[in-house]
Amino acid sequence: MKKCKYLIAILTLMITLCSCGTKENSTDYYTKIFEKYKNMKSYRCKVELTVTSNKTTSFYTMKHCYLEPDKYRVELEAPDSMKGLTTIYNGPDIITVAPDIQKKFEITDYNAQTKDYLFLPNFFENYYKSEQTSVMVDNHDEGEYTVLRADIPGNNIYRCSQAVWFDNLTLLPVKTEIYDLKNEPVIIARFSEFEMNIKLQDEIFKIN
Repeated sequence: MKKCKYLIAILTLMITLCSCGTKENSTDYYTKIFEKYKNMKSYRCKVELTVTSNKTTSFYTMKHCYLEPDKYRVELEAPDSMKGLTTIYNGPDIITVAPDIQKKFEITDYNAQTKDYLFLPNFFENYYKSEQTSVMVDNHDEGEYTVLRADIPGNNIYRCSQAVWFDNLTLLPVKTEIYDLKNEPVIIARFSEFEMNIKLQDEIFKIN
C-alpha cells in the first residue's frame, strides 16, 4: 500500500513538472512580441481613448495610421464636435486640420520630449531604451495577455510610465495605459481592428 501511494505521488509530481515545462511564460511571449514587431512597416487601427485630468474625464474615438519610419495620421471620429479633426505627424513636423473652419495649424521642429507614446513604435523605442521595464502575464476571464511596462522619460508627473497589453493568442495590442506619479492611469487607450504591415499610400500623410 505504501509503495502504491509513493508511486502515485511520483506520478503526480511528474505530471506537474511536465505541465510547468510546457506552459509558456512571460519571457516566451516577450520574445514572440519582439519578433512580430521588430520589422513593423505600417499599421492601421481604431482607438478608444479615455483621458483623465483635473477631475474631469474625456472620451475620444479615432483612427491611427503609421508608416515607417516616422509618419503618423490621427483622425478623430468622436465626439461629434471634433469629428474629422486630423493631425499628421511627419518626422519633426506636425500639421492639424480643423475641417469645420478649413484652418490648418502647423508645428515645425517637434520636441521629442512631447512624443506621443500611444503610437506603438514610440512605445517600443522607449521600452528598449528604458532602464526601468517589466514584463508579466495577466490573466482575465476573457483571455491571457502579456503586459510590457516602461518608465517614460521627461520628468512629467502626469506621464511617468506606460503599460501595453498584448493578446497572447494573436500578439496584437489590445490596450495601453499611461500612469502619473501616483501610479494612477491618466490615459487609457483600447485598440481594435488592428492591421499590421498593410499597404498605405504616402499621400494620406500629406495635407496641402
